[in-house]
Amino acid sequence: MIGRSWMRWYLLTGLCLVVVRCAVAETTDEDPLPAGWKQLTHDGHFKQRPAWSPDGSKLLFTRHVGESVRVIVCDATGTNEKRLLEDKHPRMDAVFLPDGKRLAFTFDKVTPGQGDMELYLCDSQGEHLQPLFVTQGKLTHEEWASPSPDGKWIACTSTRDDNAELYVISVDGKEKQRLTNHPALDVHASFSPDGRKIAFATNRWDNFEIAVYDLQTSLITRLTESPGLDDYPAWSPDGKQIAFASRRDGDLAVFVMQADGSKPRNVTQSNGSANFPTWTLQGEITFCAYRNGAWDIYQCRP
Repeated sequence: MIGRSWMRWYLLTGLCLVVVRCAVAETTDEDPLPAGWKQLTHDGHFKQRPAWSPDGSKLLFTRHVGESVRVIVCDATGTNEKRLLEDKHPRMDAVFLPDGKRLAFTFDKVTPGQGDMELYLCDSQGEHLQPLFVTQGKLTHEEWASPSPDGKWIACTSTRDDNAELYVISVDGKEKQRLTNHPALDVHASFSPDGRKIAFATNRWDNFEIAVYDLQTSLITRLTESPGLDDYPAWSPDGKQIAFASRRDGDLAVFVMQADGSKPRNVTQSNGSANFPTWTLQGEITFCAYRNGAWDIYQCRP
């Protein structure tokens, strides 16, 4: 039997990270694992942004335990977990750089009412922290790092100019370039495998939709048009497809479409909600899903 449950949901508004309550599907009877799914974690805490190492041997993700927000690394099977970046302040959304030796992550310096979020680098063990994109003396959000395939640039969102816009920054932090300039919110960048485009989510057409920014022409192409939220785009390793989260069918689900926006299809058709998709080297999709009253990380073939 399917019911409704209320949970905390973390959203970037462009000015602060807020917590809202959202309805998600809940199973009152034990719902069996869909055919072809693999479950990688089993603790049930809310999680976000799984991210694979370049060789596919390690998985990063963010786990929320009460008020604690932690970066976790584990083996490809979900075993041998280790917490990185031990600190009282939230660290989240860590991703590997292409060399596999460094991570980029969001560091939330908590202040009363909201946090000052900045991008940092560290080594693969969570040590030797290095500021990457910070704004001294101003409360801003720099978040959701996406490294370029050559490892020279990192795309992200920043509110340094009082609105959530897309930026790219060199990994040494010396060069910054603002890509978008629009009163809407442009968030959750994802570099294409050839490094020529950046997929992102934007509400410039009312609902959040997926669009692509061409780094050579600066043109923005809209890819989705649906009555519900479309967010968190992720390119397939061959660059031919984009996975994303969508509410177009009601509850959050992971969809896959062609890179031009055509042929969208729901690949997590099941009871519950699914979010934060990413791809394995083998073309499977890893994502966070809410099933049987718990959030965990799963994997399936699209």
